[in-house]
Amino acid sequence: MTILWRDATALRAAGLVLVVLCAAGLAACVKGGPFFGTGGTASRAEGNGTVAACDKVAGSVSEVGLQRSRATGVLTLKPLTDLRNLPTCDLFFPLSNTEGAQSNARIDLASQGLSSWADLAGPAQRSLEYAMNMPRDRLALTRPGMTLTWGQVVRSLEEFLELLPHLDENPHLLASRFVWFGMRQKPLMTGYYTPEIQASLTKKPGYEFPIYGVPDDLRSGLVRGKRAVYRVERGRVLPYHDRGDVDVRGVLAGRGLEIAWAKDPVDVFYMQVEGAGRLLLPDGTTRNVLYGAKNGHEFRSLGLILHARGLLPRARLSKAHVKEFFAKHPETMFELMAENRSYVFFRMEDSPPEGAMGKPLTPMVSLATDRELLPLGSLLAFEAEIPRSENGRNVGKRTVAGIGLAQDVGTAIRGPRLDYYIGEGNQVEPIANNIMTEATVYLLISKEALING
Repeated sequence: MTILWRDATALRAAGLVLVVLCAAGLAACVKGGPFFGTGGTASRAEGNGTVAACDKVAGSVSEVGLQRSRATGVLTLKPLTDLRNLPTCDLFFPLSNTEGAQSNARIDLASQGLSSWADLAGPAQRSLEYAMNMPRDRLALTRPGMTLTWGQVVRSLEEFLELLPHLDENPHLLASRFVWFGMRQKPLMTGYYTPEIQASLTKKPGYEFPIYGVPDDLRSGLVRGKRAVYRVERGRVLPYHDRGDVDVRGVLAGRGLEIAWAKDPVDVFYMQVEGAGRLLLPDGTTRNVLYGAKNGHEFRSLGLILHARGLLPRARLSKAHVKEFFAKHPETMFELMAENRSYVFFRMEDSPPEGAMGKPLTPMVSLATDRELLPLGSLLAFEAEIPRSENGRNVGKRTVAGIGLAQDVGTAIRGPRLDYYIGEGNQVEPIANNIMTEATVYLLISKEALING
């Protein structure tokens, strides 16, 4: 009896050990399986394309975002759930995953003069710094059927920056992690640049046309419920002085507002159009002047003013043609320029040209947009034909297909319009001044930002 009892006890103990071992093995199988989603091979998130091969995909399918493995430094992507009911509106429509991948494949960074995706880190960081200063819950974009918060703009830029070190090898990540919103109406793209003009820091023979700093009596704010630029004179709120007041009647002369003196007043006019400039001084050195303020009056193109007067044909309205006309008719110069009542004041700076964000612009990346349609700081992809230049002359067209950042605004940039920043110096003028084309533009928003808000 004792022997049989001991045998039965041993059998029961062995069975218990076997049950424990089986349970542990089952748990290990389950934890390594799809329920936990931590397999060591590449995964595919439903409806969102391929997730990059990595050492670990952390979390459940309801979790989204980016992580970095401390052990290997490999980018780890949490899978995204399928996005349904994507926002759409009168201006934007979401591309399918396949269409987004096809558009992504067309990006050619070399067409922007970039050698790596990492070259976009600085410009994107500047956009992020601007967007992070905005209240996260405030709307950055408001259209019927579609809104975006500044928090969503911030998260999109953060994820783009996290992806940048990996996009040279895995460019498809930009399509799989972002929704590409196409624009229903292709915007008109023009170009701008930072001109270089001859000037002196003191008035002297040959340098007699003032470049004005910001007047101390120029004010801006709400007037009768509307934003306005104004001055106060004898207790009365009045519009600020227009170009005729400044250049023809000389109302600012003698107030010590001159920060430099130019050789050619037409150069000053066009520097105001561009919003910044580089001054080439008599000793060969240069100084930058950046946008300071505007007088609040509406802008009119000088070429179109001359055309409306019957002085230039429609096909000859460029800066070169305008300067050629005034060289022959200098007596009409200030009168005709004054028909553009808008006036820009500058500030002397050692920093590079800035956009409306107060951050440096990046040639071939920064875009001026209507902030009501494409929020400042937002991430864009675009494709357009621009002039191809050799030795300062245009010799045909070429396609730019790349990544842009909305980092500036412009008086004439309203509605579906873009102004493409080409760079500094007169060598890029032939390109910038001859861009007039429809562009294909996409607003890129992180899928995580759309899911989590």
